[in-house]
Amino acid sequence: MSDTPLGGPGPLDDPESSDAETPDHFDLTPRTAAAPSARAAGSGRKWLALGGVGVVVVALGLVLFNGLQSASTFFYNVDEAVAQQPDLGDSRIRMQGNVVPGSVRSTSDGVDFVIKYKGAQVPVRHVGDPPELFGPKIPVVLEGAFSADGEQFRSDEILIRHDATYDEENKDRVREADQDAQQRASG
Repeated sequence: MSDTPLGGPGPLDDPESSDAETPDHFDLTPRTAAAPSARAAGSGRKWLALGGVGVVVVALGLVLFNGLQSASTFFYNVDEAVAQQPDLGDSRIRMQGNVVPGSVRSTSDGVDFVIKYKGAQVPVRHVGDPPELFGPKIPVVLEGAFSADGEQFRSDEILIRHDATYDEENKDRVREADQDAQQRASG
């Protein structure tokens, strides 16, 4: 054992150990406030983080707004669209009507035809391939916009509407489609 008092530095004590004496050049008085430079750096980081969160919130808001705006494509029957055409301008809409027999003409980039509903009719220029069931007297929903002069509807999507009449008139086709769906589900 050593002859030094307990807790004091002894000849075998490590100067860095917890029981070593504190050197005189260390100030161990408690601090009550952060140093000014540390406070300024923390405040800057806080504002930077808040600014980053603000930018993310604004970006998400713009994405949501644009998504909802494009998802709110208005739906009109041909007669309604014709009546409101001056107000619609070149806004993107969906328009429903029946393909007029004898009006369908293939073009190099799609098909031209006329649709009619409740006495009103509109010439249509469709870009792209029409669906397989597209034809005269078939109810269709077109997505697109009126041309700048309002004389023509320019479509880039054709949706074929089916109703109970289609199912009645095409029982074999519906049955074959159902059988195909069942085979794919079980296979």
